[in-house]
Amino acid sequence: MPDPTEEQIRIRAHRLWDVAGRPEGREDEFWHEAERELKDGATNNPDEKSETFLE
Repeated sequence: MPDPTEEQIRIRAHRLWDVAGRPEGREDEFWHEAERELKDGATNNPDEKSETFLE
């Protein structure tokens, strides 16, 4: 599987951030989580919720 594009990561990171309540100052955290999920093939659905940010 090819590495995700920056656009794919951006879309997933934005979705994670939105679901988490749009917290300020955690952009890098959401970016890295989105990149990890996409590289691991954890999700192909941008609307799927990440357990990482749902505490």
